[in-house]
Amino acid sequence: MVVNKQTQGSRAGSALKTTIEQYPLERRKITKKIIVAMIGWTIFLGICMIAAAVLALVWNPVLWILFYTLIGLYILIFIIQIWYQTEYYKRYFYDIEQDFLIIKKGVIMPHETMLPYEKLQDVYMDQDLFDRIFNLWDVHVSTATAMSGYEAHIDGVNRENAEALRELILIKIRKQR
Repeated sequence: MVVNKQTQGSRAGSALKTTIEQYPLERRKITKKIIVAMIGWTIFLGICMIAAAVLALVWNPVLWILFYTLIGLYILIFIIQIWYQTEYYKRYFYDIEQDFLIIKKGVIMPHETMLPYEKLQDVYMDQDLFDRIFNLWDVHVSTATAMSGYEAHIDGVNRENAEALRELILIKIRKQR
């Protein structure tokens, strides 16, 4: 598991493992995210390619250039998705600290969310359709803010790790009350 270098530096000399090292993300998450992204691009660019082919047949044969350009664009988007999702996975970090939960994610515009346990209201696990296909689970924590639903979740762990993470966070919440 690749751990953020900043986090490694802050734990230098420490024998403690970070939570993400104990309960790692599944590499299947990369494949799932690529497939989900490419489904949308396939539909959009597929419609554009059909339109370009019809126009080239009916109106102007030069428009086949547009058709082949769209195929090239699709391949480029696929390569970018592989790079982006791999980098996202490498940079994804979470840790259950003494007083707060830290979640760091992002490639182009990385961000860090620090959630104090006394502000957490709920911890739950869920799956979307593709999580079910890839046997992945998400652990969500919620606060009174609207942003917590989007930002405050750990996604792409197996069921065993999701249950362990949920229990660890619930224990921290109970200790704060």
